[in-house]
Amino acid sequence: MNKYFSANAVLSMFSKYYMELKKDLPIRPSEMGVLNIIAETPGPHTPVLLAGLLGVSKPMITAHLTDLAKKGYIEKKQSPEDKRFFYVLPTEKALALVERAKTDLNQHLERLVQEMGQDEFDHLVRLAGKASKILESEQGGEK
Repeated sequence: MNKYFSANAVLSMFSKYYMELKKDLPIRPSEMGVLNIIAETPGPHTPVLLAGLLGVSKPMITAHLTDLAKKGYIEKKQSPEDKRFFYVLPTEKALALVERAKTDLNQHLERLVQEMGQDEFDHLVRLAGKASKILESEQGGEK
């Protein structure tokens, strides 16, 4: 049996359980990532900026923004300086969703800290970050 079989199983189960924490969201997790940036970081936010921050293509961001606008989570505001560009603003509905999701996720992460201890939790986060950077570099920096 492959020596990495059990490691793969553990990491797969962790990923599965972590993604299940987001199953009650009314939007896709990737759209939630876009909303988090728009709601939690200073603007103005443009599609090009969002694509760069998330490491995805502009067409992918455009598709997410179109869906989020249809669902009432964002508003698009045309740039007064250059009519070809627009800024993306979160709606009250978006801000409420981001706050609820943040509260829910924080409760799950606090449980991990309580059961693992702060040092082990911090170590887990550092290792996951390091592993992500290694895997990202294998893909030429693409996410």
